[in-house]
Amino acid sequence: MKRPPDWALEQVPGLEHGASAQRIERLAGGTVNEVFRVDSALGRFVLRLDGAAWRRPGVERRRELALHRAAAAAGIAPALHVAMPEAHGLLITEYVEGRLWTASDYADPGMLRRLGERLGALHRLTVSGIERFDPARVAQAYVAQVDGPRAAATAEVLRRLQALSAELGDGAVSTCVVHGDLYQGNLLQGSRLWLLDWEYAQVGDPLMDVACVLAYYPAAQPHRRELAAAAGLDADAQAGALAERVYAYRSLAWLWHLARGEHAEPP
Repeated sequence: MKRPPDWALEQVPGLEHGASAQRIERLAGGTVNEVFRVDSALGRFVLRLDGAAWRRPGVERRRELALHRAAAAAGIAPALHVAMPEAHGLLITEYVEGRLWTASDYADPGMLRRLGERLGALHRLTVSGIERFDPARVAQAYVAQVDGPRAAATAEVLRRLQALSAELGDGAVSTCVVHGDLYQGNLLQGSRLWLLDWEYAQVGDPLMDVACVLAYYPAAQPHRRELAAAAGLDADAQAGALAERVYAYRSLAWLWHLARGEHAEPP
Protein backbone atom coordinates (compact mmCIF):
# COMPACT_ATOMS: atom_id res chain seq x y z
CA MET A 1 0.00 0.00 0.00
CA LYS A 2 1.69 3.20 -1.20
CA ARG A 3 -0.92 5.53 0.24
CA PRO A 4 -3.73 5.14 2.79
CA PRO A 5 -7.24 4.97 1.31
CA ASP A 6 -9.25 8.18 1.33
CA TRP A 7 -11.70 6.95 4.00
CA ALA A 8 -8.76 6.39 6.38
CA LEU A 9 -7.18 9.78 5.64
CA GLU A 10 -10.48 11.44 6.46
CA GLN A 11 -10.17 10.19 10.06
CA VAL A 12 -6.95 12.19 10.59
CA PRO A 13 -7.54 15.39 12.62
CA GLY A 14 -7.70 18.29 10.14
CA LEU A 15 -8.62 16.10 7.16
CA GLU A 16 -12.23 15.33 8.11
CA HIS A 17 -13.86 17.45 5.41
CA GLY A 18 -11.73 16.62 2.40
CA ALA A 19 -8.79 18.89 3.21
CA SER A 20 -5.52 17.86 1.58
CA ALA A 21 -2.74 16.37 3.65
CA GLN A 22 0.42 18.44 3.83
CA ARG A 23 2.55 15.31 3.83
CA ILE A 24 2.01 11.57 3.52
CA GLU A 25 4.99 9.28 4.08
CA ARG A 26 5.08 5.55 4.56
CA LEU A 27 7.05 4.64 7.69
CA ALA A 28 9.44 1.74 8.07
CA GLY A 29 9.87 -0.29 11.24
CA GLY A 30 7.44 -3.19 11.22
CA THR A 31 6.41 -6.22 9.20
CA VAL A 32 2.90 -6.46 10.61
CA ASN A 33 0.88 -3.37 9.61
CA GLU A 34 0.69 -0.50 7.13
CA VAL A 35 1.98 2.65 8.86
CA PHE A 36 2.12 6.23 7.55
CA ARG A 37 3.08 9.67 8.74
CA VAL A 38 0.32 12.12 7.83
CA ASP A 39 0.64 15.88 8.41
CA SER A 40 -2.39 18.19 8.42
CA ALA A 41 -3.05 21.77 9.46
CA LEU A 42 -3.74 20.44 12.98
CA GLY A 43 -0.49 18.57 13.48
CA ARG A 44 1.60 15.51 12.64
CA PHE A 45 0.13 12.06 13.06
CA VAL A 46 0.83 8.37 12.57
CA LEU A 47 -1.89 6.40 10.79
CA ARG A 48 -1.88 2.62 11.13
CA LEU A 49 -3.98 0.08 9.27
CA ASP A 50 -4.00 -3.70 9.69
CA GLY A 51 -1.69 -5.76 7.57
CA ALA A 52 -2.86 -9.14 6.35
CA ALA A 53 -4.11 -11.47 9.11
CA TRP A 54 -1.25 -13.94 8.63
CA ARG A 55 1.23 -11.16 9.42
CA ARG A 56 -0.19 -10.44 12.90
CA PRO A 57 -1.02 -13.67 14.77
CA GLY A 58 -2.06 -13.14 18.37
CA VAL A 59 -3.11 -9.49 18.06
CA GLU A 60 -6.13 -8.50 20.18
CA ARG A 61 -7.16 -4.90 19.59
CA ARG A 62 -9.28 -4.36 22.72
CA ARG A 63 -6.36 -5.23 25.00
CA GLU A 64 -3.92 -3.22 22.89
CA LEU A 65 -6.03 -0.07 23.06
CA ALA A 66 -6.62 -0.28 26.81
CA LEU A 67 -2.92 -0.65 27.54
CA HIS A 68 -1.83 1.94 24.98
CA ARG A 69 -4.24 4.46 26.52
CA ALA A 70 -2.83 3.82 29.99
CA ALA A 71 0.74 4.21 28.76
CA ALA A 72 -0.08 7.36 26.79
CA ALA A 73 -1.72 8.95 29.84
CA ALA A 74 1.55 8.32 31.71
CA GLY A 75 3.67 9.86 28.94
CA ILE A 76 5.25 6.52 28.00
CA ALA A 77 3.50 6.06 24.63
CA PRO A 78 2.49 8.68 22.03
CA ALA A 79 -0.97 10.18 22.48
CA LEU A 80 -3.80 8.24 20.87
CA HIS A 81 -6.23 10.36 18.81
CA VAL A 82 -8.52 7.96 16.92
CA ALA A 83 -9.11 4.24 17.35
CA MET A 84 -11.44 2.30 15.04
CA PRO A 85 -10.43 -1.35 15.47
CA GLU A 86 -13.47 -2.52 13.50
CA ALA A 87 -12.27 -0.51 10.46
CA HIS A 88 -9.17 -2.43 9.40
CA GLY A 89 -7.59 -1.76 12.80
CA LEU A 90 -7.34 1.98 12.13
CA LEU A 91 -5.30 3.77 14.77
CA ILE A 92 -4.12 7.39 14.72
CA THR A 93 -1.51 8.57 17.19
CA GLU A 94 0.70 11.59 17.66
CA TYR A 95 3.84 11.64 15.50
CA VAL A 96 6.90 12.01 17.73
CA GLU A 97 10.32 13.11 16.48
CA GLY A 98 13.29 10.92 17.33
CA ARG A 99 15.39 8.00 16.21
CA LEU A 100 14.51 4.36 16.48
CA TRP A 101 16.87 2.22 18.51
CA THR A 102 19.33 -0.06 16.76
CA ALA A 103 20.77 -3.37 17.90
CA SER A 104 23.87 -1.59 19.23
CA ASP A 105 21.77 0.31 21.79
CA TYR A 106 21.06 -2.97 23.59
CA ALA A 107 24.77 -3.40 24.27
CA ASP A 108 25.03 0.06 25.85
CA PRO A 109 24.53 -0.01 29.64
CA GLY A 110 23.50 3.66 29.68
CA MET A 111 20.76 3.10 27.12
CA LEU A 112 19.60 -0.02 28.96
CA ARG A 113 19.37 1.91 32.22
CA ARG A 114 17.22 4.47 30.41
CA LEU A 115 15.01 1.69 29.11
CA GLY A 116 14.83 0.15 32.58
CA GLU A 117 13.65 3.45 34.04
CA ARG A 118 10.87 3.67 31.46
CA LEU A 119 9.88 0.09 32.17
CA GLY A 120 9.77 0.85 35.88
CA ALA A 121 7.32 3.69 35.19
CA LEU A 122 5.27 1.39 32.95
CA HIS A 123 5.17 -1.36 35.56
CA ARG A 124 3.67 1.01 38.11
CA LEU A 125 0.55 1.22 35.94
CA THR A 126 -2.42 -1.04 36.47
CA VAL A 127 -5.41 -1.58 34.19
CA SER A 128 -8.55 -3.43 35.21
CA GLY A 129 -10.55 -5.80 33.06
CA ILE A 130 -7.59 -7.35 31.22
CA GLU A 131 -6.82 -11.03 31.72
CA ARG A 132 -3.41 -12.00 33.04
CA PHE A 133 -0.83 -13.00 30.41
CA ASP A 134 -0.92 -16.75 29.77
CA PRO A 135 2.06 -17.76 27.58
CA ALA A 136 0.79 -21.30 27.08
CA ARG A 137 -2.55 -20.11 25.72
CA VAL A 138 -0.79 -17.69 23.38
CA ALA A 139 1.52 -20.49 22.23
CA GLN A 140 -1.39 -22.85 21.59
CA ALA A 141 -3.08 -20.20 19.45
CA TYR A 142 0.10 -19.89 17.38
CA VAL A 143 0.45 -23.67 17.03
CA ALA A 144 -3.13 -23.88 15.77
CA GLN A 145 -1.95 -21.90 12.74
CA VAL A 146 1.07 -24.14 12.07
CA ASP A 147 0.88 -27.03 9.60
CA GLY A 148 0.88 -30.60 10.96
CA PRO A 149 4.51 -31.74 10.51
CA ARG A 150 5.96 -28.60 12.07
CA ALA A 151 3.33 -28.48 14.82
CA ALA A 152 4.53 -31.89 16.06
CA ALA A 153 7.90 -30.33 16.97
CA THR A 154 6.29 -27.92 19.42
CA ALA A 155 5.29 -30.40 22.16
CA GLU A 156 8.25 -29.79 24.49
CA VAL A 157 7.96 -26.03 24.15
CA LEU A 158 4.26 -26.19 25.02
CA ARG A 159 5.00 -28.35 28.07
CA ARG A 160 7.48 -25.82 29.47
CA LEU A 161 5.19 -22.90 28.74
CA GLN A 162 2.32 -24.63 30.51
CA ALA A 163 4.49 -24.94 33.61
CA LEU A 164 5.33 -21.22 33.43
CA SER A 165 1.67 -20.32 32.95
CA ALA A 166 0.81 -22.27 36.10
CA GLU A 167 3.46 -20.30 38.01
CA LEU A 168 2.28 -16.95 36.66
CA GLY A 169 -1.32 -17.74 37.48
CA ASP A 170 -0.89 -18.93 41.06
CA GLY A 171 -1.38 -15.45 42.51
CA ALA A 172 2.08 -15.14 44.06
CA VAL A 173 3.53 -13.26 41.06
CA SER A 174 2.76 -9.54 40.89
CA THR A 175 1.06 -8.19 37.79
CA CYS A 176 1.24 -4.85 36.00
CA VAL A 177 1.27 -3.50 32.44
CA VAL A 178 4.12 -5.00 30.40
CA HIS A 179 5.03 -3.94 26.87
CA GLY A 180 5.96 -7.42 25.69
CA ASP A 181 7.65 -6.55 22.38
CA LEU A 182 10.77 -4.47 23.04
CA TYR A 183 12.14 -4.89 19.53
CA GLN A 184 14.35 -2.02 18.34
CA GLY A 185 11.70 -0.69 15.96
CA ASN A 186 9.39 -0.14 18.93
CA LEU A 187 11.76 2.10 20.93
CA LEU A 188 12.02 5.74 19.86
CA GLN A 189 14.59 8.04 21.43
CA GLY A 190 13.33 11.61 21.26
CA SER A 191 12.69 14.18 23.96
CA ARG A 192 12.23 11.06 26.09
CA LEU A 193 12.31 7.33 25.40
CA TRP A 194 8.96 6.43 23.87
CA LEU A 195 7.58 2.89 23.69
CA LEU A 196 5.71 2.25 20.44
CA ASP A 197 3.47 -0.53 19.12
CA TRP A 198 1.32 -1.97 21.92
CA GLU A 199 -0.11 -4.89 19.94
CA TYR A 200 1.56 -7.50 22.14
CA ALA A 201 1.32 -5.63 25.45
CA GLN A 202 -0.14 -7.62 28.33
CA VAL A 203 -0.98 -7.52 32.01
CA GLY A 204 1.63 -9.76 33.59
CA ASP A 205 4.84 -10.19 35.55
CA PRO A 206 7.16 -7.14 35.27
CA LEU A 207 10.13 -9.50 34.89
CA MET A 208 8.74 -10.46 31.49
CA ASP A 209 9.88 -7.18 29.94
CA VAL A 210 13.48 -7.70 31.11
CA ALA A 211 13.30 -11.22 29.71
CA CYS A 212 11.98 -9.90 26.41
CA VAL A 213 15.05 -7.68 25.98
CA LEU A 214 17.45 -10.51 26.83
CA ALA A 215 15.64 -12.96 24.54
CA TYR A 216 15.68 -10.64 21.55
CA TYR A 217 19.14 -9.12 22.14
CA PRO A 218 21.76 -11.41 23.76
CA ALA A 219 24.18 -8.44 23.70
CA ALA A 220 22.18 -7.05 26.64
CA GLN A 221 22.92 -10.09 28.80
CA PRO A 222 26.15 -8.69 30.40
CA HIS A 223 24.14 -5.65 31.54
CA ARG A 224 21.03 -7.47 32.78
CA ARG A 225 21.63 -6.32 36.38
CA GLU A 226 21.68 -2.65 35.38
CA LEU A 227 18.58 -3.05 33.19
CA ALA A 228 16.65 -4.89 35.89
CA ALA A 229 17.76 -2.59 38.71
CA ALA A 230 16.65 0.51 36.78
CA ALA A 231 13.23 -1.16 36.46
CA GLY A 232 13.17 -1.86 40.20
CA LEU A 233 13.92 -5.58 39.85
CA ASP A 234 16.74 -7.85 41.03
CA ALA A 235 18.16 -9.99 38.23
CA ASP A 236 20.33 -12.05 40.59
CA ALA A 237 17.69 -12.82 43.19
CA GLN A 238 15.30 -13.81 40.41
CA ALA A 239 17.85 -15.49 38.13
CA GLY A 240 15.93 -18.75 37.75
CA ALA A 241 12.63 -17.02 37.06
CA LEU A 242 14.32 -14.67 34.59
CA ALA A 243 15.87 -17.59 32.67
CA GLU A 244 12.47 -19.29 32.35
CA ARG A 245 10.93 -16.09 31.02
CA VAL A 246 13.75 -15.61 28.50
CA TYR A 247 13.03 -19.13 27.28
CA ALA A 248 9.34 -18.25 27.07
CA TYR A 249 9.98 -15.24 24.85
CA ARG A 250 12.33 -17.16 22.59
CA SER A 251 9.71 -19.88 22.31
CA LEU A 252 6.87 -17.49 21.57
CA ALA A 253 8.98 -15.69 18.96
CA TRP A 254 9.73 -19.04 17.29
CA LEU A 255 6.06 -20.05 17.27
CA TRP A 256 5.03 -16.59 16.01
CA HIS A 257 7.29 -17.00 12.99
CA LEU A 258 5.97 -20.52 12.37
CA ALA A 259 2.40 -19.20 12.53
CA ARG A 260 3.35 -16.72 9.82
CA GLY A 261 4.70 -19.55 7.68
CA GLU A 262 8.32 -18.42 8.15
CA HIS A 263 11.44 -20.37 8.98
CA ALA A 264 12.87 -19.89 12.47
CA GLU A 265 15.29 -21.75 14.70
CA PRO A 266 13.70 -23.42 17.76
CA PRO A 267 14.69 -22.09 21.20
